Amino acid sequence: MRLSLLFLIVVNAFASFSLMGQDVPAPNKTNVPHFKIAAAPSIPEELSSSFFFENRERLREILPDSSMVVLFSAPIRTRTNDIDYPFRQDPDFYYFTGVNEDNAMLVVFKNPMRINEKWYREILFIENDNMIKQVWNGPVLGADQAKDVSGVATVMSNTEFKTMEFNWAEIKDVYSNNNLFIELDDLKHPGDLASMVSHFKLKTERAGKEILVNEGEDLYAKLRQKKSKEELDMMQRAIDITGDAHINVMKMIRPEMTEYQLQAMIEYTFQFNGAEVAFPSIVASGDNGAIMHYTENRELLIPGDMVIMDIGAEYEGYAADITRTIPVSGVFSEEQKKVYQLVLDAQTVAIRYATKGYKFWTPHEEAYRTIGKGLIALGIITEWGDIGKYFIHGTSHYLGLDVHDAGLYSALQPGEVITVEPGIYIPKGSPCDEKWWGIFVRIEDDILITDGPAKVLSERSPRKISEIEALMATDNALTE
Repeated sequence: MRLSLLFLIVVNAFASFSLMGQDVPAPNKTNVPHFKIAAAPSIPEELSSSFFFENRERLREILPDSSMVVLFSAPIRTRTNDIDYPFRQDPDFYYFTGVNEDNAMLVVFKNPMRINEKWYREILFIENDNMIKQVWNGPVLGADQAKDVSGVATVMSNTEFKTMEFNWAEIKDVYSNNNLFIELDDLKHPGDLASMVSHFKLKTERAGKEILVNEGEDLYAKLRQKKSKEELDMMQRAIDITGDAHINVMKMIRPEMTEYQLQAMIEYTFQFNGAEVAFPSIVASGDNGAIMHYTENRELLIPGDMVIMDIGAEYEGYAADITRTIPVSGVFSEEQKKVYQLVLDAQTVAIRYATKGYKFWTPHEEAYRTIGKGLIALGIITEWGDIGKYFIHGTSHYLGLDVHDAGLYSALQPGEVITVEPGIYIPKGSPCDEKWWGIFVRIEDDILITDGPAKVLSERSPRKISEIEALMATDNALTE
C-alpha cells in the first residue's frame, strides 16, 4: 500500500468517531490531499557510553570535596486502571547514564569510597531480571548491557542498595534530584524505585545528613546548559524533522480540514522519521490562537483564519520547539501581513541579541521594544504600558533534553540552545480597531549561541511571508 493512500485512510478515519465521547467536526473528505513525506535528514549516530561517562566526569569536577550525588530514574505513572503512560526517563538521570529504564539509581562519589573492602567511584543500581515484567513489557537491560550503555564499571541489582552502608563520616554534602520526592502512595506500581528512595532517605536521616535537591539541580543545570557536538547532532535531527512537519502541513492544508488532521500529518512525520512527540502538539486555528497551550485540536479550519502550529519532535531524548503561523487559505490578509511582519521583525532583532555575553533576557527585552514601537505605529495601542495586552509571554527558554531545558539563566554562552518566540495576540473585543481583531501570530525558532552571530538551527521551516505563501500555492495533490 502506498504511503499516501495509507495516510489518507488514517486521516479520514479520524472523522468517523468521537474523541472522549464528544462530537468532532467532520472534515470535507474531498478536500483532503494525498500525503507525501518530506525527505528525511541524515541520521546521526546514537550517543555512546563515552558521552555519558564524560558527563559524570564533568559532574565530579564541579562537586565539592567529600560529596556524593544520588540520582533516581523516573517512575512509571498510571494513566488509568491498568494502562500506564509511556515511560520517559528523568532528564538528569538520562544525561549521566543513558539508561532508559525505571527502577534505577545512580551514585557518584567525588572521591573514591571504600565499601566492604572494595573501592568505588560510582555505582549504577538497576532492576533484577523480572520475568513477569519482561513478558508484559519486554526485556530489561541487565548488568552487562547497562555497563555498555552507561560506561559505569560497577552495576548492581537495586535490591543490593538496601543493605549497602556508605562511610558517612567521609561524606559532607549529599545531592539528589526531584525524584527524591516520590512516595509509595503516589504510585500504583511503586516497585523498587520508591523502595530505594525510602531506604536512601532513611540512611541519610540516620547519618544526620541533609539531602540537597535544589543545589543538586543547579549543578546538573550548569552542565546541561551547554550542549556538546553529540547533543547538537541529536537536536538538529529533531529540529529538521519538525521543519519537515511544518512543510508538509503548508503544502497540504485546505479550508474545512480540521486541526486534528494537521496534527496527524505533523506527528506522522515525526514517527516516520524515527522521532517522538516532544510535547502535546499545539494546532490552534482562529480564536484558539489566543490560548497559549491549546491542545484540543478539534476545530474546523475556516477560510480567512490563521493557524498557529507550535510543535516539536524529540530524537534520542532531545527536543525541538518551532512555531509557525500560516493562513488557512494560503494568503495572508493585509492586516494579517502587517501583524505577522511585526512579529517577524521583533524576532529578527531578538535573534541579533542572542549573542555571547548578553543577558539571557536581552532578546526578550529587544523583541518587546520592537513590538511596542510597531503596535503604536499601527495604531493598535497608544500607550507604551499597553504592550502587555497583546504580547503576553516571555520570548526565550533553554532547549535540550527538556523542551524548557535546565539552565541557570545567566549571560549567554557558546553552546547553549535557546528559543526565540515573540507573539502578538489580538482577541475580539480588544480596545483597538476591529480590523485587527482575531489576529494571533507566534513565530518561534531554535537558536544556537556561538562565538559570533547566533545560528538559526530551524531555517528548514519557512517563516517569511513570501516563502510561506509560495509554498502553499504549489500544486500539492500528490499521489505517490
